[in-house]
Amino acid sequence: MISGRIGRPLRQWLRGKSVRHKFGFITFFAVTCAALAASAALLAYRIYEQRGDHAAEALALTRIVAENAAGPVSFQDSAAAAAVLAPLRAKPSIRAAAIDLPSRRNFATYGDLFPAIRPLTEQPSVFDGWLLHTSAAIGAPGARLGTVHLVSDLRPMFWAALRASVVALALALVMALLLSFFVLARLRGVILDPVDNLHAVTRRVTENADFSQRAEVISGDEMGELTQAFNRMLDRLQAKESELRSANQQLIDQFEERKRLEAKLLETSRQAGMAQVATGVLHNVGNVLNSVNISANILRDNLSANPRLKLFKQVADLMREQGDGLNRFLAEDARGRLVPKLVIELADQMLTKQADLQRELEHMVQNVDHIKQIVAMQQNYARAGGVVQTLQPATLFEEATRLAQASVDRHGVRMTPDLSDAPDIESDRHQILQILVNFITNAVQAVKQRPDGDRRVALRLAQKDDRIQFTVEDNGAGIPPENLQKIFMHGFTTRRDGHGFGLHSGALAARNLGGALHVHSDGLGLGARFTLDLPLRMPAALPRAA
Repeated sequence: MISGRIGRPLRQWLRGKSVRHKFGFITFFAVTCAALAASAALLAYRIYEQRGDHAAEALALTRIVAENAAGPVSFQDSAAAAAVLAPLRAKPSIRAAAIDLPSRRNFATYGDLFPAIRPLTEQPSVFDGWLLHTSAAIGAPGARLGTVHLVSDLRPMFWAALRASVVALALALVMALLLSFFVLARLRGVILDPVDNLHAVTRRVTENADFSQRAEVISGDEMGELTQAFNRMLDRLQAKESELRSANQQLIDQFEERKRLEAKLLETSRQAGMAQVATGVLHNVGNVLNSVNISANILRDNLSANPRLKLFKQVADLMREQGDGLNRFLAEDARGRLVPKLVIELADQMLTKQADLQRELEHMVQNVDHIKQIVAMQQNYARAGGVVQTLQPATLFEEATRLAQASVDRHGVRMTPDLSDAPDIESDRHQILQILVNFITNAVQAVKQRPDGDRRVALRLAQKDDRIQFTVEDNGAGIPPENLQKIFMHGFTTRRDGHGFGLHSGALAARNLGGALHVHSDGLGLGARFTLDLPLRMPAALPRAA
C-alpha cells in the first residue's frame, strides 16, 4: 500500500518529464538504490561479524572473571568476590554481573539487572534481543564451586557500527551521484541524442505539417531502426499527401466544373421552362385565334355575299336609271310602286343582320382582348423571373393551370382543384410556375392512355409547419419502383419525345428556392403524385421586388 501511495505520484511526476530527465532520474535512483543496498549489506555483515566478536570477547571475559573469583568463592568472601566484579566498570557494554554459589544465589553482583535476568539454558552464551548472556564455571569441572554470569549490551556496538556505516553511506551517495553524472555524460550521445534528434524532427513535422523532414540515423541499434522506420513512414506520408493534394485539386476542378455545368443547366432549364410556358401561351392564343378566324369569316361572308345587299344595289341602280322621271316611275310604273315596300322589307332585314354582325364583332373584340391578356401575362412572367415576391399559392396553381389549359382541353382532362386556404409565400414566381406547369403537363401526358371521361388530375395545397406543399396527382400510367429513385436525374425520361431535363431542372429550381421535389407511385397503372415542398420564406439571397 505504501509503495502504491509513493509509486503513483512518482509515475505522475515522471509522466510530464522529458526522456532526458527521466533517464537521469532513473540512473541516479538506480545507482543510489545500489549504494544503499550495498551499504545495508555491509552494515549487516559488520554487525554480524562484531556480534560474533563481542560474544567471544564477553565469554573470554566471563572465564577470566570466573578464574579470578575462584579464591574469594573458596573462602566464602563475598566482599572479595564483589571486588573481582568491580573492574567490569571499565567495560561500558557490561550491564550486569553475578556470582552464584550452589547454596547461595547472587553471592556477589554488579549492575542492576540481577536477580531478574538469568540465562535460560546451560549454554555458555545466549542472545536475548540486544543483550548477551554469558556464563562460566568457577573451579575445576569435577569440583565446581560456583558460576559467573555476565550480561552485556550490544547497542553501543551497533550504534558505533551504524555511525561508521552512515559515513560510508554518505561517501557511497557522493560516489553514486558522480557515477550517475558520468554515466549520463557517456550515454547521452549513445541513447539520448538519437531520441532528441527523433523528437525534434517529429515536432517539426507535427507543427508545420512538413512531411519532407527526415531524421538523421545516428546509431545502429533499435533507435536507429526506429528512426529509419520513421523516415520510411514520412516517405509514405509525403507520397500520400502529394496524392491527396492532386486528388483534392481534381475534386476542386470537378466541383468548379460541376458548378459551371449546373449554372448552365439551370439557365438551360429556365429557357426550357420559358419555352414550355410560351408553348402553353401559344396553345391558348391559337384556340382564341380560331374563334377570331371564325368570326372574321362570318363577317366577310355576310359582307361580301349577302343577297340583300345585292338587291339593295339593284333597286338603287333601277332608281338611278329613271333620272328626272323617278317620281313618275314610283307613282305610275308597276315596278316603281313595289320599290318602297321592298326598301322597307330590306331595311328591316338589314337591321336584324346588323345586330347579328354586331354580336359577332363584340365576340371578336373579346377574343382579341383575351389574346392581349395572355401576352401581357407572359410578359409579366418574363419580367418577374429571378425576383422574390409575395405570392398566393392558390393563385400560382390557377395561373399554372391557365398556362397548361390548351393541353388540358385538347386531351379532355378533368381538373379537380382542392386549393384550401394557405398563407402567402415569398419566392420566385417564374421558377414555381415552371415546376407546376411541368407537373401538370406531365400529368396530362400520363392520363392520355385512359379512356375518355376517366382522365383526372387533382391539384392540392397543404401547409405543414412553416412550409407549403403543392401536389399534382393523376390516375395515369404510374411509375415503376425502379424509376422512382432516378425520376429527377438529368436525362432520364420514359417518353419518346422527352428531353429528360424537365423534372431535373425542376429539382434544381426547387433546391434554389430552399425546397425539394417528391414523387410517389404505387406502381404501373396506379397513377403518380408529384409534390413541390417550399418554405414560407425563401432563404436564398435573390433580389426582392419593390
